[in-house]
Amino acid sequence: MAELVRIRFSEDLLPKVQAFDCGAELWQTEVSDWIKKPRGSEGALNDMENAGLQVWLYANDQGDLVGFGSFGESAQRWPKAKDPEIPASVIPFMALDRKFWGQPPGPWEDRYATQILRDLIAEAVKYKDARKILKLLVYEGNAAAIKLYQRLGFAEFHKPRKDTNGLLYMRMALVLSND
Repeated sequence: MAELVRIRFSEDLLPKVQAFDCGAELWQTEVSDWIKKPRGSEGALNDMENAGLQVWLYANDQGDLVGFGSFGESAQRWPKAKDPEIPASVIPFMALDRKFWGQPPGPWEDRYATQILRDLIAEAVKYKDARKILKLLVYEGNAAAIKLYQRLGFAEFHKPRKDTNGLLYMRMALVLSND
């Protein structure tokens, strides 16, 4: 299996992400644009500085930028929408450059998207005593991502949520502990 290398994102790596392309749909360009924005705009660098997000780039053994993932802390009403909020881990953005969709060839367990998601889950597990769930939003039309999330144990919870562009996003969570 071709293992990915995780690289902490920083301002000096901004030129490396400018060609990043995760698709032409509105929900795809939003993610691509987020990683490319300079400090002072509503992008990854600002979210790292102001919201405490951790952001990593993932490269293959040829040094190609395959994708990125982000991780942070949030709160969530759990398990029901009327329950009190509890601390939660969150994956705000995760993306794969379209050149690497379905790559490398072989079983889904070895694909780059699976490797990135597993790495983000491993990060969340480090905090499972304080934050028992890992949550994310996924565009309802992103069947490939939904399938991947479900394969790795995520399940839909609460009602879907519309964003400012009117796109409907499913809320998914992975329970990290049964406390």
